[in-house]
Amino acid sequence: MRPYDHPARRQLHEEVHARPPIALWPNERVLSQSFLLDARSRQSQIEWIKNLSAALVIPNDHEQDHSFKMLTLAPEPERVLIKWELHGEFATIAAITHNPVKITKPLLESRLALEASLDKLFEKLGCPKIVEAGGERISALDLVFEHRPLFSEAQEVSSIFNGNTVLGSYILSSKQAQLWTDLRLDEDGFISYLIPHELLGSRQAGRIARALAEAETYRMAAMIAFPVAKSLSMPLRSAESELAELSKNISQLQTEPGVQTEKDGKFLGELSHLASRAEQWISGYGLRFTAAEAYSQLLTKNLYELAESPIPGVQSLSEFMDRRFQPAMGTCIWTQRRLKELSDRISRTTQTLRTRIEFVNEEQTQKLLASMDQRARLQLRLQETVESLSVLVLTYYVVSLLAYMAKGGKEVGLAIHPDIIAAIAAPVVAIIFLVISKRRRKRITEMGKPQ
Repeated sequence: MRPYDHPARRQLHEEVHARPPIALWPNERVLSQSFLLDARSRQSQIEWIKNLSAALVIPNDHEQDHSFKMLTLAPEPERVLIKWELHGEFATIAAITHNPVKITKPLLESRLALEASLDKLFEKLGCPKIVEAGGERISALDLVFEHRPLFSEAQEVSSIFNGNTVLGSYILSSKQAQLWTDLRLDEDGFISYLIPHELLGSRQAGRIARALAEAETYRMAAMIAFPVAKSLSMPLRSAESELAELSKNISQLQTEPGVQTEKDGKFLGELSHLASRAEQWISGYGLRFTAAEAYSQLLTKNLYELAESPIPGVQSLSEFMDRRFQPAMGTCIWTQRRLKELSDRISRTTQTLRTRIEFVNEEQTQKLLASMDQRARLQLRLQETVESLSVLVLTYYVVSLLAYMAKGGKEVGLAIHPDIIAAIAAPVVAIIFLVISKRRRKRITEMGKPQ
């Protein structure tokens, strides 16, 4: 790399080579198991692969993808490989071994013997078995590749699958290989696949094994959401009916005269309770439904990679998934959509009710302000009346004082007529007090005007 290269260029480039398919021999058997992980079992899986690497004296490569390991438990000619992949919420462990025996009987017996031999290898290394690596097993596949002439009809392979109805198809564009399975769990919890082929490249076989293993894992991981969707069917229907009834009552409330404060508060409380239930469902199960949709798309992609072609009279794996798996995913997608639409409808209904409450509050505020304004005008009129009376009272007292003063002057010998002085002073004093009162009201009015 050059100094002017992007610091993450190598890492970004190597992503296209991450987790490559394993080159398989013509007669190979792959036991692939996937385990759902939580935080504890995830760490357990990491410790398991570290211990296995240490037991095989494999140095730790810090530049290697630490979510992918390929280890050799036994060398050729009877090689045994372990492929470990760590994903977001699950880990996949595949044991790859040579299968020299021609398959003519059900696969369970030979697989049990194979698992026993694998357990002995782990025991010699002092490491836990695959099923003890950690996590809950979500899928298990037994993929048998056999170099042999292809079958012409389903009846020829029925005995390998205990007489069950089988699915089958030609795979890849060359049609030089077939895929057969009954898609049933046997006593050991595995689903058996038989892949007979006439001419199949080692890398092609590896890609087929990867596509089938990933398809089954993604199918099961997606199906985790299906029981959740079914369990939400009745609660969702009840919540939708409850919301419809609330919307109807709120609509009727709009036509009722007067203020309905008690009913508004009751409806708002019911809407808040309904919204909290909907958000609880979304936060609890929304991520599961989103993951199911993503896994469903990955399953479709892996089935597409198989490039299945029909065998006359036999249903293919892709057709079976379209009939049985996609309706379940449709239920999950529809449930997720119902949750979102319920939340949106609750939000709109709540907003409508809040708008009504705000309008009622605004109307009450306007009435209150109008009432206060009317009271202020009445108070002003009363004040003006009182001021008018006060002018008369003050005039009376002032004129009375002048009359008393005039009477006192007359007693001391002054030529004063108290009645004439009172008569002259009365209008003058009244006018003075009226002018003072008007100026004061004018000043108060100017102070009350907005600046």
